[in-house]
Amino acid sequence: MNRHDRVAVVTGGSLGIGAEISTQLLDDGWTVHVLARNAGAYANAGHRSCRTHDVDVRDSRALKAAADDVAASAGQLDALILCAGIGYPTPLSSVTRDQYDELFETNVAGAVFTAQAFAPLLRDGQAVITVISSIAGRRGFADWSLYCASKHGLEGFTASIRDELRPRRIRVTSIQPGSVDTPSYDHLSAEEKAEFMEPATVAALTVQAIQLPPEAVVEVLFLNNAVGDL
Repeated sequence: MNRHDRVAVVTGGSLGIGAEISTQLLDDGWTVHVLARNAGAYANAGHRSCRTHDVDVRDSRALKAAADDVAASAGQLDALILCAGIGYPTPLSSVTRDQYDELFETNVAGAVFTAQAFAPLLRDGQAVITVISSIAGRRGFADWSLYCASKHGLEGFTASIRDELRPRRIRVTSIQPGSVDTPSYDHLSAEEKAEFMEPATVAALTVQAIQLPPEAVVEVLFLNNAVGDL
């Protein structure tokens, strides 16, 4: 990639893993468009190469407007990082339709319609779509059925667009981390999260995969906790 004009869009880019990815890309000379419900809360929103867009990925019209803004300022994209997502326990005995709608609208539909909005801007032969998924897209966990189901759905979508976009030589990567100390786990104590990974750890490997030469792609990257599944 031309190191002087690399452009990325990061959804969920103001907090957690998304914020760390945004920061590491900025540090490496990228122009980064941060999409989040409160994008201005991103710690490096004032960076000269950062652009912020207040977008809820459940809002298709807002996504289209953001894509138009990015097209007007950047023209083409080198990376689209789909990091917006939510997660919380949903025991079967108490699961509600509102929880189902929130999790699937954010984790699945949000990724689908973000990819649709920005795909026309991706640079053929070079660009990367990176989907921040989860170990929950590989296996199920008790009491987390809806979250796991949404991440399994996200994995199916990712695998499908990987094949769909191959003729354009656009690479698609799924990042599947184990437990990471993100806002989804704010209900746990520090002791309970002692073996969790830091968001910066996941971000570092994600950025490495994004910056591979265009003839190579990491299609699936599973990064687990050293102590095993948590």
